[in-house]
Amino acid sequence: MPKVPLLAEKIFVVLGLFLSTTALIPVLLSGNDPSGTAADPISPILFTSIYTVTIVLVAFNWKSFVYVAQKDFFIWLLVGIAVASILWTQLPDITPRRSMLLLGTTTFGVYLAVRYSLREQLQLVACALGLVIALSFVFAIFLPSYGQMTAQEGGIHAGAWRGVIPHKNLLGRLMAFSSMVFLLTAIANPMRDLKYRWLTWSGYVLSIVLVILSTSKTALVVSLVLLMIMPLYRAWRRQYSFLIPFMIAFVLIVGSATTLFIDNLDAIAGALGRDLTLTGRTEIWAAMLELISQRPWGGYGFNAFWQGWDAQTSAYMWRVLGWECPYGHNGFMDLLSELGISGLGVFILSFLTTYVRGVNWLRAVPTPEGLWPLMYLTYLLIYNISESTLLASNSIFWIVYVSTIFSMALESEQIKMFIRTSAFAQE
Repeated sequence: MPKVPLLAEKIFVVLGLFLSTTALIPVLLSGNDPSGTAADPISPILFTSIYTVTIVLVAFNWKSFVYVAQKDFFIWLLVGIAVASILWTQLPDITPRRSMLLLGTTTFGVYLAVRYSLREQLQLVACALGLVIALSFVFAIFLPSYGQMTAQEGGIHAGAWRGVIPHKNLLGRLMAFSSMVFLLTAIANPMRDLKYRWLTWSGYVLSIVLVILSTSKTALVVSLVLLMIMPLYRAWRRQYSFLIPFMIAFVLIVGSATTLFIDNLDAIAGALGRDLTLTGRTEIWAAMLELISQRPWGGYGFNAFWQGWDAQTSAYMWRVLGWECPYGHNGFMDLLSELGISGLGVFILSFLTTYVRGVNWLRAVPTPEGLWPLMYLTYLLIYNISESTLLASNSIFWIVYVSTIFSMALESEQIKMFIRTSAFAQE
């Protein structure tokens, strides 16, 4: 393909990834609205346009897309359950639209795997996150009424940065992810790109700076856990001792437990008028389980559980809890409430099989991007203990999860084919 179309395609991908971070548009629309929940009629139109363009691009290379799309069964089964939940959702006006957007989000992720290697995907994601970082500094410094938490939640977070992301905790979550992306991109750059390495290292440093300025304690803990676990994964590549996975499991357990104790506990305690304990969170989960037990297998429909006073479930939760809890503070609980045991079970199978493939990928690929699948799965696991970043439409986290799975399957097959061809040539 000519250079201009290739460049235009990359710009399109970076734009799609940038928007999938929830950057800019929600902040511009909400401004310094204390609720921070202004209606957003623009983003659905933009994402529909992005997925339409994606389908057009896929049509030009549909055979490759079909070939790659067959590499994983669990992703399509999970998306299929989300789409099928249209039949039993409690909100038939929301689930159909959101599930179609989820299908578009998944298609975009597979398209990335078709068009770009894992290394190239990391570079494209880094470009999108770099744009978020640059704009976040501009907004927080020069437009503080937009870039800082000045009026939101009664001003209890005044001074905390949110940049171009709707909430400080969401900025912290994204920047913890960004720090991991930039770190791997920095050490993965080939020698011929040494003159540009300062950009990736700057991205890493500025990501950590934004984690600190967001005042998100969970994001800081996750960033530290990722730094601690990376050398363990690198050691696992060379050593087959049971000590390494034991140490990895220990770090994961300690890191996950730590996030439970610090994430949003001040906000929950303030709302409930209690000390900083897990009481608030366990009450949320207990009330959720009571509702889930009424529809255990299929749940209440994709994106249909937490919809404010418009959904019977979240309205019930708010009355029971005595405050307007926005989500379940646990990604696995939220998935269980939306798609039931069937949806959660399929995701767990997907996650576990991907982790096993990630271990094989780690040992097969000696370059830094060989670490990427396991590092990203670690990030998802820890964050979803206290947040909700699993199955979501228009989300960079779901896009990256999908693209990583299909890229690993495709590139592993290519590596095996190369080894067989080399062995045959030497005979």
